[in-house]
Formats: sequence, structure tokens, C-alpha cells
Amino acid sequence: MDGLRYFLIPVMTLAGAIGFMLGGTYVWLGAATFPVLMALDILLPADHKMRAQGTALAGDLAMYLQLPCMILLVWAFARSVATGINPIIGADSSAWQLAGSLISLGWLSAVPTLPVAHELMHRRHWFPRYVAKCLSAFYGDPNRDIAHIVTHHVHLDTAKDSDTPRRGQTIYSFVFQASWGSYKDTWEKSAEILSKLGHAPLGWRNPVWLLPLLSGGIIAFVGLTAGLAAALTAIGAMIMAKMFVEGFNYFQHYGLIRVEGEPIEVHHAWNHLGAIVRPIGAEITNHINHHLDGHIPFYALKPEPQAPQMPSLFLCFATGLIPPVWFRYIAQPRLKDWDERFATPGERKLADEANAQAGWPRWLASA
Repeated sequence: MDGLRYFLIPVMTLAGAIGFMLGGTYVWLGAATFPVLMALDILLPADHKMRAQGTALAGDLAMYLQLPCMILLVWAFARSVATGINPIIGADSSAWQLAGSLISLGWLSAVPTLPVAHELMHRRHWFPRYVAKCLSAFYGDPNRDIAHIVTHHVHLDTAKDSDTPRRGQTIYSFVFQASWGSYKDTWEKSAEILSKLGHAPLGWRNPVWLLPLLSGGIIAFVGLTAGLAAALTAIGAMIMAKMFVEGFNYFQHYGLIRVEGEPIEVHHAWNHLGAIVRPIGAEITNHINHHLDGHIPFYALKPEPQAPQMPSLFLCFATGLIPPVWFRYIAQPRLKDWDERFATPGERKLADEANAQAGWPRWLASA
């Protein structure tokens, strides 16, 4: 069962594909997985167990199935438009079906696609890393691995990391910060490496060309198959997926602080150890153990229940969309606990300054 639970990943994606094939209101089937999984993740007890030995084969199979499932999902969406099963164009257009197609495609292009891409981009072999790039193309960032590995894993929880949100920052501003940071870091690091090797920064060797090639290829396929309206919907879904992806980062590092140059320790990431989010997130929510060693495969990560914890990631996302609720009831209480129980003296000084800058209570000022 430890290995089979990861098949929730392709099952989610196949549900969306089946919805597109059935058409009509069924195009919402992919989007409907969010409230169902959210309810289960909140209601079920937290999962603090290590995965059993021998889960690697089944777990990896579930990971590699995600790419063909995503190809099927996009094909099913394009087919639903082209054949009129989902009449989002023409006289019979339905705003309800258009919204369902957009949200289902956007949601599934991010979750569970991002967690699989994240897992595979950390593998040492070239094949899984290229599968990760192909998967990342569905949310418009096929080179996410470059910025993630060379910037995020190095500068975690510091001002140099665009994937670490500041205290008081809303999810709405953060998704733009993280998106810009990802593209910017990818360009700068790729150009730097190519220049050192004596190659032109904009030559064919630069991986930035994968963006128009892979992500653009997805949009072109949909457009050629189903027309302009479908292509515009695919673009909208890709943008939405990118926002979901960066929102994922928002809740795993929100407000945390590390003194630049100090080692990464067990308190430098939030963990979400829900019984549902762990398998569909390919254990990415078992987060600090991953940052302590990025090459440990997902099924071998050790849960750290004694490390800083957040409630269900689904609940965090829902409240994060209403910043005052997120700040008051989740972010501030947990950061206060983090500052008082986990932070080093140097981190406490920076945390107090961050609280003052955010206009938050100065709970460390009188400590």
C-alpha cells in the first residue's frame, strides 16, 4: 500500500481527462478533485510514518506515468473542443464549461504535475531530469529545475531567494516575485555557464529555448487541433498553473528566516504531513528532510513531526487567498512559535526586524 498510494497522482490526472472526454458539466471533474482531496486531508489524521522498504518500483512507476497522463489530458481537452463535445466555441458556447475546462486544466497542470517534476529534477540521471522539464512545460516553466537547484536550495530562507516569501507578503504579490525570480535566475545562470564555456549566451545550447519549444508546442498543438479559443484557454490554464506552482512555494517557506551562510537545519521549512497531501505531493510536503539532502528519493524521506508544522496544505491555500485570515489565524501564530522555539539568536534579530517591517506585533521585542 505504501507504493500504491502514489497512484493517486495519475488517477487525479486521468479523472480530468475522462471529464473532458465526457464533456458538458463533466469538464469540472478535474477541478472537483480539489475540494474532495481538501476535505480528506483536513479530516484524516496526520501521517508521520516512514514509507516501507520496497516502495521504489511502484512509486517511480506512478511518477513516470504522469507525463503520458498529462499528454492525454491536453489531447482530451483539445478533442473535446474540436469535436464539439465541450462546445466552448460557437453559438452553443457555455461560460460554465469554459470555466470548468480552464480550472481543471490549470489545476492538474500544477498539482500533481509540479510534485512529480520536482522529484525527478533532483535525480542524478539525465532521463528523469528531462522528463521533469517536459512536465514543467505544462505550467510554462520547463527550466524550473535550474533556478530551483542553484538558487532556492542554496539561498533558502534568505533575501536572495525569490522562492521565500517575506512576512506580511500576500500570495498575490509573491507569485509574481517567484515567477520573475525563476525566469531571471535561469537566464543569468545559463548565460554565465555558456559564457565560461565559450558559447554564445543566446545560442542553441541555452536551455531558455525550451520555453517556446515545449510550452509553446503544447499551445500550438491545442490551437492547430481545436482552434484559437482552445489555444487561448490553454494559455490561461498554463498561467493559472504557474500561479498554483508558486503558491505551493508560498506555504512551504512563508516568513522563515536563515542567516546567510549559516547551515540549513531542521527548522528551516514548514512541513505539511497530511495523509492525502503527502502522496499526491510526492512527499514534497515532507519538506525539510528534502532540503537537508535534495538527492534522497521521495519514498525514503523521513518525516520530521518535531520540526515546524503547518495545518493541511489545502487549508493553507484556501485561507491564503484571504490574506487577513491567513495572517491572523495561521501565519502569525506559527511564526511566533517558530521565533520563540526554533530560531537562533541571529534569526530572532532578523525576525523582529521583519515583523516590524510587516507591521506585525513585535512579540520578540519584549522577550
